[in-house]
Amino acid sequence: MLSDDVLDRMLRSSDPAPGDSATDPNSPAAERILAQVRRRTRQRRRRTLIMAPVVALVVAGATAGTYAWVAGDGKGHTLDSTGLVCVGPAQGDAVVGFDPGADDPVAVCRKQWSEMFGQPVPDALTACVDSSLQGSIKVYPGGKDQCARHRADPYLGPTREQLGLSRLRADLKERFADRTCIPHPELRKVMSELFTRYGLDGWEARHFQTGDKEPEGPCADIGLIDEPERVIFLGDHKPGTPVHWP
Repeated sequence: MLSDDVLDRMLRSSDPAPGDSATDPNSPAAERILAQVRRRTRQRRRRTLIMAPVVALVVAGATAGTYAWVAGDGKGHTLDSTGLVCVGPAQGDAVVGFDPGADDPVAVCRKQWSEMFGQPVPDALTACVDSSLQGSIKVYPGGKDQCARHRADPYLGPTREQLGLSRLRADLKERFADRTCIPHPELRKVMSELFTRYGLDGWEARHFQTGDKEPEGPCADIGLIDEPERVIFLGDHKPGTPVHWP
């Protein structure tokens, strides 16, 4: 798990005008960053992770006893296309990697279900976008009614931008497949070219430790991807070890 100091530096770097104080920890941007950092760290320790169920955020409606929610972008798309949650039995859920350009969320969970949960795969699985700040993809046992039951919307697939981001991720993995150290300037330059190639307008790569003006390390990797803010945060990679791409 990343230390509190590192998390604090990441919050500072999310501020477009960083100063002496970090980004408001209660802000949506801060919540997204912390959630993704923790998920990335868990995924690097284990290929899949069994975790406690998470209760979706509920927003009270205009009248008492009525609820409304905004799931993802409100149009059936996730705000984090790099991972999904397979909602399993009572013992917990499984967080798995996801590529919206190549994967179907239901197929991903179906393929790994027995291994993750030790139970037969349910006859029906349904992919939804939950109403958390991360707007995550969650695959529930059961039919399409499961989305509304969990205050979520049916997942309708990736956006054009998310498909471009998927191609960028695949390109980076292929281009640097045999590298164990990629200098920050080199990775930023390549990513800038790929942003243009795949139509990712407004995107930038940013070193998450520069909020307090720390120097960049000798090697870089991708720490996390903040899709709503269109920022890819670069971390300091340990030279000589495999690079883990999201």
